[in-house]
Amino acid sequence: MSTDGAAFDESQWTHGYATTNGVRLHYVSQGEGPLVVLLHGFPEHWYSWRYQIGPLAEAGFRVVAPDMRGYNLSDKPRGGYDIKNLTKDVRGLIRAMGEESATIVGHDWGGVISLQFPIDYPKACDRLIVLNAPLVRSWYWGKRNYPNNVYALLMQVPGLAERRNWSDIDATTERIFTGVGSRAGAFSERDIEIFAEALKQPKALSSAMKYYRSIYWPNWFLTWPDRHKRITCPTQFIWGRDDQAVRLPFMEEASEQVDDLRTVLIDEAGHWVQQEQPQQVTAAMLDFLAPPDAGESG
Repeated sequence: MSTDGAAFDESQWTHGYATTNGVRLHYVSQGEGPLVVLLHGFPEHWYSWRYQIGPLAEAGFRVVAPDMRGYNLSDKPRGGYDIKNLTKDVRGLIRAMGEESATIVGHDWGGVISLQFPIDYPKACDRLIVLNAPLVRSWYWGKRNYPNNVYALLMQVPGLAERRNWSDIDATTERIFTGVGSRAGAFSERDIEIFAEALKQPKALSSAMKYYRSIYWPNWFLTWPDRHKRITCPTQFIWGRDDQAVRLPFMEEASEQVDDLRTVLIDEAGHWVQQEQPQQVTAAMLDFLAPPDAGESG
């Protein structure tokens, strides 16, 4: 399977489960070496990283892409969807892999969690890569993103968005991935089907929406003590320039909290940047993760 020459080989992936913070998370892994954890967003699952898993593994990393709490084949508990529990899930996943630290990569909600992770666990985050995601305290407040935040506001009422916007999961999934993405043809019919089928897992859709239902309460209050803390690990932001869901001002605001930052803007890409322009995103990630003396001689 490929998009503009970007391919992935499912035969190289290993599926497994890890218990962390009281939940059992399904994950896909490949490779050996320093640990890289890939965190997906809404309404996705581990499959959103299909183009990056293989190249990162071939470059000498052990790649683990989990289904986050509530998604696809992972547990779907009633609670625990606040930001502090979500970063704790990632901390436990790293330990379940036999490591004390990792490079954390996140897109969308996975990026929100990734931006909070080095605040909560600075010694556990070797490097940080964030793709099109805001700080948790800046997501959908006030006039910043109106009217693009309306869908998130609808999710605040349990059951409303499920009945109003997601009564036909197949149609809504197709609309989201083909509408927010700016590059036509980035998603095949099979890609859309895979994402839709994951959302049809029992309790998966409502569980995924609980991430949004935690934005205003309790996340804003839980992160109040963190508002002046800094992200000190080496950090890279990769942003689809044409994203209409999480726009460039969110990147600019997040950058104010980062001490050591490299930014890469991807043209002809919207919100689903690593799937719309997989080769460019993967190349940027590998360049950032390369050892400091890579390519030097003498």
